[in-house]
Amino acid sequence: MDLTNYVDVPTRFAAALKRWPELRIKEHRPEVHTVGDKVFISVTMQAWRTPDDQIPAQATAWEPIPGLTPFTRNSEMMNASTSALGRVLGLMMSFGPKMASTEEVRNRQETTAPAVLVKQPQNARTTSLEQIANNAPSEAQLKYLRGLNYEGPAPKTRAECTALIKRLAP
Repeated sequence: MDLTNYVDVPTRFAAALKRWPELRIKEHRPEVHTVGDKVFISVTMQAWRTPDDQIPAQATAWEPIPGLTPFTRNSEMMNASTSALGRVLGLMMSFGPKMASTEEVRNRQETTAPAVLVKQPQNARTTSLEQIANNAPSEAQLKYLRGLNYEGPAPKTRAECTALIKRLAP
C-alpha cells in the first residue's frame, strides 16, 4: 500500500502548534467496550485552538483488544491514543484526502479482516480500565485454566481466578 500521501501524527502536531501556539490537548479516560464477543479500547481527545475556543475539536479512536498485528498487540491503549490525536488534528487541519495516520494504515495491513467503520451501538457495554484491572480475570488466566482442564464455573474476579490457578497448577 502506498503511504506517501499520509502525514504522521508528530508532523500533524507540529503543524497544529505552529498554527495555534496556545493549542491545548486533553485526553479523556480510556474506556473498554464489549460489542458482541469483541473487546475494544477507546480514547477520546479534545483540542482547543486558543484558550477561549468555544467549540474544541474532538475525535475518538477504537482499537481491538488484543491488537491484531505485532504493531498493536500489547500496546492497544497507546495506539488508540495516537490515533485519536491524529484524528483530532486531522479534523482541525487539512492534511490531504486521507484522515488515517501512517500508523493506522500500517497497523491494519497485516490483518485479514476488512476494515469496517462502526457506530457504537446503544447497548454496548462500557467498562473503565480500572474496573477491568481490578475485577475481571484476564483472557490469559482463563486460557490457562482451560489448559489445566478446568471445567467448573468461570471465576468472577481476577483474584478468584489467581487462587483457582494456584490450587490447580502443578
